[in-house]
Amino acid sequence: MKKAMLFIVALLFSVSVNAATLSLTEAGSTNASQSVDLSGSSVVLAGGTVSKKSTWGSAFSLTTDTDTPVVIAWSFNPAITGATLVFGTLGDTVSYAITEDFSFTAMLTAGTSYILSIIDATSGVVKYDVSVSAVPVPAALFLFAPALLGFLGMRRKTAVAA
Repeated sequence: MKKAMLFIVALLFSVSVNAATLSLTEAGSTNASQSVDLSGSSVVLAGGTVSKKSTWGSAFSLTTDTDTPVVIAWSFNPAITGATLVFGTLGDTVSYAITEDFSFTAMLTAGTSYILSIIDATSGVVKYDVSVSAVPVPAALFLFAPALLGFLGMRRKTAVAA
């Protein structure tokens, strides 16, 4: 009976696990159009177009309601000649030189506004997309802890009986 109750409690914990809610907003662009297609969920989408050969840039602001790891992916159709991807907070940014589709993983802190932008990009006509996906905590984590406690309890019971 105890094992059945333990299983039910562990199942309840695993079902209540949700990914963080992300919010993506436009922060400005140069020589490019931009739009946010989906915001306020565990996956946010945005994109834009460049309609003539020029140097362009596009910036977005990203926030989350809980601390969470995310996967950020930029894609370009067709490929760009070169650009600098900038990610971070106002005082602490990281830059990547890119020439093709690019993705990376980052850890977001709740209540902090992050900059997510492409600057000094050179290309002809191009369509670009950015997606940010929250990585949920696996349900197995919540199943592992009660199972471990159960094994420790069984070990203690056998040690007392001996």
